[in-house]
Amino acid sequence: MTIPSLSSRQLDTMVSTAIDTYSRDPINALTDSGEKFLKTAASQGRVFVVNDSEAVRHPIMYDGGENSSLYVPDLLSGQPTSNNLSDEAYEVLTHCRFELQAGTRNINFPQSQPPGNVIDYVSNVVKANMMEILNEEEILFVTGRPNRNIPAGPHLAHGAYPGDGNYLAGYPISLPGLLFNSSSPTSDSGDADGTTTDEAFAAIKTDEVARWQPYHVAATGTDSSGMFGDLQKAILNATYSEVERPTHVYVTLDQFEKFLDLLRTQGALPDPVRADMGKEGTIPFGGVTIDWSRYLAKNAIYDLTDPENTTASYPMIGINWNSLRLNTVRAGGIGDGSIGFIRQIGELQPHPLRSNVFKRIEWKRQWSVDNGRRSFFTIYGNVSV
Repeated sequence: MTIPSLSSRQLDTMVSTAIDTYSRDPINALTDSGEKFLKTAASQGRVFVVNDSEAVRHPIMYDGGENSSLYVPDLLSGQPTSNNLSDEAYEVLTHCRFELQAGTRNINFPQSQPPGNVIDYVSNVVKANMMEILNEEEILFVTGRPNRNIPAGPHLAHGAYPGDGNYLAGYPISLPGLLFNSSSPTSDSGDADGTTTDEAFAAIKTDEVARWQPYHVAATGTDSSGMFGDLQKAILNATYSEVERPTHVYVTLDQFEKFLDLLRTQGALPDPVRADMGKEGTIPFGGVTIDWSRYLAKNAIYDLTDPENTTASYPMIGINWNSLRLNTVRAGGIGDGSIGFIRQIGELQPHPLRSNVFKRIEWKRQWSVDNGRRSFFTIYGNVSV
């Protein structure tokens, strides 16, 4: 038996209030859904609310002008061009461009709600939808696959700008796209897939801005036996300053367990430290935090030994959370100094030919990097743990 159905206006008010509440405070939903990248972005203060626009732009602070001339005072001589006396204009500042992409869904409710506290019921339905949205966003970023279930199949590299080779309408940037687009110096049979340095990522070609390229290095072996040395080398080579440096390393669960095993057997650590190693789900190493993701997997896209990516390899990825950020477009209600990111499309509506009703919602977002890309790295070539 159900209670009498609420008026559509009462139910719409409850739904709108719940959506605005979770939209302004997604941290609780992030915590409950237990994801890695989105949760870290939030904890590092790297989730930004931006105005609605076509794209997010960041300045590239590399190659900011002509070369300087060195001389002895009072003895300036030589060619005018070589002494910075030419009248040629130089491009001082370049911007990378990350196109904002949107998502939408219906939140469905029965015409008559279950007996009991209807407010809690509505709140839980909205929260469950918010957790699913965040879970989908995590999978879409890590794998490039729009699937809320644990995704199978090849991971996909999506760009951030319509001119990118792998740009797909509606898909935000993916982690493989961030790491590999406009980074390969080898031929890939002429495919316009965005991977080679003469193809753009976020409207920037590595051939034009060399320091736009992430750091890629081959593992010393085909398994994880040399991972400590490989990882330390990658961290040092991708570190340029306190801002431009890797802050986190992400691996698969198998690799993470291998790290724990090697640290316990080879690290000569005190017993209390060894007993608690990995207990919190992360490992400190060389000034970075090693973490794992359930969505990272052995995949052919991480095989950089072959431009055609034919051999499935384990990823070992360095991320700079001083640069990587998630941009969400401001929408929804405002309260307690917070602005929501979910926009409600109209009022509660009845489903055609059904007794259920639904609320339509929309959100816009895009990942971007605002402090360069050369502090990101990939160690490739591990085909076994």
